[in-house]
Amino acid sequence: MQVFIDGVDRTSIVDLRTLRVSDAIGERSTAGFLVNDLDNTLGPVLQPGEVVEIVHDGSKVFAGTIDRAVQLKVAQGAMQRQYQVDCVDWHQIADRRIVAETYENTPAGSIVADLVSKYLAGEGISCGPDSVQEGPIVVEAVFNYVPATTALDKLAELAGFSWWIDPEKILHFVERATYAAPWVLDSPLKFRELQIERSREGYRNRQYIRAGKDITDPQVEQFKGDGASRTWTVGFPIARVPTVKVNGVVKTVGIKGIDEGKDFYWNKGDPVLTQDSSGSVLTASDTLEVTYQGFFDVVVLVDDYAAIEERKGVEGGTGYYEAVEDEPYLSSREAAIRSGNAKLRKYAKLMKRISFRTYQGGLRPGQILTVNLPDRGLVAEDFLVEAVDLSEESPGVWLYSVRAISGEAVGGWTKFFKNMASRGQAFVIRENIREYQVLIRLVQSQEGWQWAEQMPVTVFACPIPSSSLYPSPTLYPC
Repeated sequence: MQVFIDGVDRTSIVDLRTLRVSDAIGERSTAGFLVNDLDNTLGPVLQPGEVVEIVHDGSKVFAGTIDRAVQLKVAQGAMQRQYQVDCVDWHQIADRRIVAETYENTPAGSIVADLVSKYLAGEGISCGPDSVQEGPIVVEAVFNYVPATTALDKLAELAGFSWWIDPEKILHFVERATYAAPWVLDSPLKFRELQIERSREGYRNRQYIRAGKDITDPQVEQFKGDGASRTWTVGFPIARVPTVKVNGVVKTVGIKGIDEGKDFYWNKGDPVLTQDSSGSVLTASDTLEVTYQGFFDVVVLVDDYAAIEERKGVEGGTGYYEAVEDEPYLSSREAAIRSGNAKLRKYAKLMKRISFRTYQGGLRPGQILTVNLPDRGLVAEDFLVEAVDLSEESPGVWLYSVRAISGEAVGGWTKFFKNMASRGQAFVIRENIREYQVLIRLVQSQEGWQWAEQMPVTVFACPIPSSSLYPSPTLYPC
């Protein structure tokens, strides 16, 4: 085991008994250890931001920066210092960069690559030759000043992918079955303390999505004048500029409260159309025709019929497990259906999680581990490695604690529902951008100018015959 701080091997002053490395999918990986600086090798202090790399058996198991360094004690009259050092991996770079971007009809992987190029490349993060897969087409994505982590999390959720930044600063955005574990869990000799958990926690097979507002197909409504009215209310709040005709003649339309000199006025989200006060009041012989598209509230229901039948066979009854989610940022029925399907892909399966300890290295979060232990009821089942913790069991003996989960329940149910409760920032991917709010990005530029200046000089001179006459400009003007 080797610990490098800012590129220098500091293993000799690190108390390896205190070393802990925790690596989890969809979360920051962390490391912590004590440093006993007996002869002030490190100088007066350890600084947050210094690069830390931990190498085990020639393989880099952690890379990141110091997040916090606590000086625990200084020996009186000596140079000895002791520090508790806590580190975070490269994901903290994505946490601190804010994204303001919009995309339409773009593959999820292309969006990820663009985010890396614009926001993370300057921090040393890059995409490997095959580390970012294209994934599905994203119809609309609006990231309204959110952390890059949030944008990547949402893209991964809707695509059914996983993402992470490895110790070499390579960002991965891939299907969850892309990386196979280097070995199969198929013998008691490879593990100890195996636990198997099965539960219905978070399970659902019918998903309601209460989304935002979608836009109707074109609507045509007609009204008769009454000799007094100058306002007419259509059936839906108006979403786009309407077409207005009176007795078949097209009239001009402006925005209420902004435009002037138009025949009629409208506002987005308002069902009321108003006639200009200078226009002739419509009588019973006049027909007003309004063609428009309006807003309506979206509620969709998505079913997993196979999962419903499976539960019905086990439990009887309808087999329904229903859940409702409010996602007001979704701006179309198609987006709501996609969100419902994504949740059923993830939660229409009974949760099965395993945990064990092993001395055998090579497992990393995001890998697919095949488990073949028939005596435990696991026959060639695939589990997604969710977390791997590394610690020293005894001097020179390192123990890995592994958690893995079946199906698509990535990240843990508790974390998922916590995220659901706090998700005020969102997408269709569409961030919660309000009506009449405009996404504006400041574009900074630099220009180089080369300046050259020339001043022509014309000399006018005349002789001065005697110094006693100087300075008498009236006698000898130039």
